[in-house]
Amino acid sequence: MKVIMPIAGKGTRLRPHTHVTPKSLIRVAGKPIIGYIMEQLQNIDFSEIIFIIGHLGDQIRDYLKSTYDFPMRFIRQVDFMGLGHAIIQAKEEFKKDESVLILLGDIIFTADIAGIVSSEHNIIGYMKPDDPRKYGIIMVDKDGFVTNMVEKPDIPPSNLAIAGIYYFTSAYRLFDSIQHIIEEKIKTHDEYQLTDAMKTMMYHGEKFKVFLVPEWYDCGEKSSLLATNKIMLERHATNDKIAGSIIIPPVFIGNDTSIENSIIGPYVSISEGSIVRNAIIKNSILGVETVVENALLESSLIGDNSYLSEVPKEFNIGPDSEIIFTK
Repeated sequence: MKVIMPIAGKGTRLRPHTHVTPKSLIRVAGKPIIGYIMEQLQNIDFSEIIFIIGHLGDQIRDYLKSTYDFPMRFIRQVDFMGLGHAIIQAKEEFKKDESVLILLGDIIFTADIAGIVSSEHNIIGYMKPDDPRKYGIIMVDKDGFVTNMVEKPDIPPSNLAIAGIYYFTSAYRLFDSIQHIIEEKIKTHDEYQLTDAMKTMMYHGEKFKVFLVPEWYDCGEKSSLLATNKIMLERHATNDKIAGSIIIPPVFIGNDTSIENSIIGPYVSISEGSIVRNAIIKNSILGVETVVENALLESSLIGDNSYLSEVPKEFNIGPDSEIIFTK
C-alpha cells in the first residue's frame, strides 16, 4: 500500500499568511497542521508516502524530510484542476496495482487508520458538519454502502460530508476512473473532482463503504483555525511558569522563547524563537520567531518572523469624560 497526500492548495482563505507559508505548515498548538496527520501514519504498514506539492512546496518538503524518516516522494503539480487531477499526478509511481490511502494534508482529524486500510472494500470517511454545502456529500443504504455522491451541492441530499480520508483497494481502477473523467471532460465547479471519479467507479461495479471520522477540525480560515487551536491546546499545552509573567492555561510555549512582563492566555500558542514583552495575549497564535511588544491581542493570528509593537498612548482626560475605543 502507498499513501497519497495532496497538499498543493494555495490556502486562499488564510491569506496573507499563505502568501509565504503553506497552509499545511501553519501551526496549531505549536505543531504544523500536517504534523498531526503524520503522527497517525506511524502505526500502519505502507511502502511510501507520495506528496503532491505546489505552492511553496519546497518548504513542505524541507520540513517533512527534516522531521520524519518515512519513505517519501514529492511530485509538483503545475496545473490546479481539482482533487482528482491532483491525485492522478502520482499515477506513474505505481509500478504495480496495489491499495492506496489518500489523506488531505490540510485538516486535523483522528481516525482508526489501521482499521480503514484493513477493509476489503473501498472506504470513505465522513463527518457531519453544520453546513454540508461546502463539502462532497454521500448517501448510504442500510448496510453502510454508498448509493450516490455529489460535490458541494446547493441543497445537500444528506448531512454526511466527505472528510478527506479515502481508501481504495485498487490504485489502478482509481486512476482509470480519473483518467476517464479527464478525457471526457467531466467537471464539477469547473474542476476534475475525485467525487466524480468515484461515481464512475460505482457505475462500473465498485462498492464503497463509509466510516465516521470521530474528530475532524477545519483549519481553512482564521476563525476555524483559532477554534481548532483551542481544542488542541486542551491536549498539547505546556502551561509553562514564567517568572515575572502570568500564564493562564491552556497555553503552548515553544522552545527558545522569551516572555517578559506579560499575561498570556488562555488559548494562546507561541511558536519557538518568539519574543513577547509587555503584552496581554489571549486566544491567539504566534508564529515562529515572532516579536510582540507593548500589545493587547485577542483572536489574532501573527505569522512567522513578524514584528508587532504598539506605541504607548498618552492622555489628559478631564472630569466626567468617557472614551471608548472600538474595533
